[in-house]
Amino acid sequence: MRTFFRNFFTNRALFFDNFDLAAKNLVDMASMLQTVVTTGDPHELESTYKQIDKKENFGDDITHKINLCLNKIFFTPLNRPDIHALAGAIDDVADAIHEASGRMYLYDINEFSPAIKQITIILLKASIEIERAIALLRKPNKTLELPLLCLHVKNYEHQADQVYYHAVADLFSDEKNAIKLLKYREILYSLETSVNKCKSVTDVLNKIVIGG
Repeated sequence: MRTFFRNFFTNRALFFDNFDLAAKNLVDMASMLQTVVTTGDPHELESTYKQIDKKENFGDDITHKINLCLNKIFFTPLNRPDIHALAGAIDDVADAIHEASGRMYLYDINEFSPAIKQITIILLKASIEIERAIALLRKPNKTLELPLLCLHVKNYEHQADQVYYHAVADLFSDEKNAIKLLKYREILYSLETSVNKCKSVTDVLNKIVIGG
């Protein structure tokens, strides 16, 4: 019996530790992207993209570990579908950030627009809130604090949407270079998608709170 309980709590920590690691990985990726955009040095794009690429691969490894644990461990700290959904939602954010940084690099962007800077700041803030929310999963008082953090992310998603729509409208109104217009629109879309994916993570977290 003692071994049973020791294994139970070890397995419980294993899931939460991996989720914490995945959430921190998101913050690292968003921070790298925000830093290069804020400093405004396009020459750093290549090295930043390579760093983010490594982080995205690291995130894939974490997701794989969580899914392996699901297949091996009978007693899980959360409902199995919720664990699978949360791991996938976090991974989707990492993929979207990776795509945004990749487009900036591949399109050889030499100037970051105010909208790009704004959304990368919003993305970092949303990622930090996700990290805080994930950390609450293992705590008994999560039903009080976690929904508030999820609401913050929802508000960030709304802010990103507004910046995105106004920026795209301005592009079509003011930008005469069709290729540049398409490049910036796709980058803005990838960034806005990244924040939307953050909101998807909180949808899963809210479901966990309601179910648990």
